[in-house]
Amino acid sequence: MIRFPFALALICLSNTLSGSAFGGDDAHALLSRLERKYDAMRDATLSFRQDVRYGVTKAEQSFQGKLLIKKKNRYRIELEDQTIVTNGRVVWSYTKSNQQVIVDNYKDDPRSFTPDKVLVNLPDRYTATVLGKDRLQNRPVVVLKLIPKDRKSRFSWMKLWVDENEELMRQVQILDMSENLTTYVIDTLRVNSGLADSQFEYQAPPGVEVIDLR
Repeated sequence: MIRFPFALALICLSNTLSGSAFGGDDAHALLSRLERKYDAMRDATLSFRQDVRYGVTKAEQSFQGKLLIKKKNRYRIELEDQTIVTNGRVVWSYTKSNQQVIVDNYKDDPRSFTPDKVLVNLPDRYTATVLGKDRLQNRPVVVLKLIPKDRKSRFSWMKLWVDENEELMRQVQILDMSENLTTYVIDTLRVNSGLADSQFEYQAPPGVEVIDLR
């Protein structure tokens, strides 16, 4: 599940990019600017669609979800069958089909893809290339490709589609080491709406099995 907050954070945090950022800057200059813009974001809420094409079977899957994020490693991911919540200290993972909640300590892994870290030291962590301009959903976009410098990374490459006119990330695509291609498309987005800390706490539904790994 670790890909969800990473890719979706890129979508919502990138909304602060200005259109002028693409006017001749190279890819790493763009990433540096994006990293600085992140400092001004306090929280974000978005709904999204995720499409997955599996590398081995070539099967495809698509579903809807919602993401709430806030600084200090707080996020809430609501999917059709799963809800993942963390307040930066504890992580709750509820699976509806299992009727089970797994509780664990939040682990501050330097290599993990969490919303609070996703835009930190981007130019140092990725080789970036501006692939050019394109159109997506009848909108002009700039396409950026990121390749991780760490050979132990969980993905091979990532592409970002940034709307030039509305200053929004419209799409993120990730190819992981198993050749699974995951595409995230944003539907709605709100930034700095003042999300309450209570959004990042979780209470297990009645009758659900709780497994505490702390």
